[in-house]
Amino acid sequence: MPHITFFALLLAGFEIVVGLLLINKGKWVKIGLVFSLLFNLFLIQMGLATQTQDLWLDFVANRMPNIIFIALQIPLFFGDFQKTLWEEIKSGFVKKNAR
Repeated sequence: MPHITFFALLLAGFEIVVGLLLINKGKWVKIGLVFSLLFNLFLIQMGLATQTQDLWLDFVANRMPNIIFIALQIPLFFGDFQKTLWEEIKSGFVKKNAR
């Protein structure tokens, strides 16, 4: 593949941006989820490059993990993300006032 280094750097940049969106809050998390789902749909089309002899085994080995991951991500669209990941972690370490 020509220019694989350039493609790999673009892919790494995309993954970093999606990761930063996912640890943010509010609408940015939803935007990150959309990009993550689109990327996983692309991976379903590409497969994971495990060579198998049977069509069913090819589906299970190359495409099923991404379908499961997409199914696990879909409920996140119904969540309400009011805090960033860092704010959530920080709030876990703050002492609560005892009454």
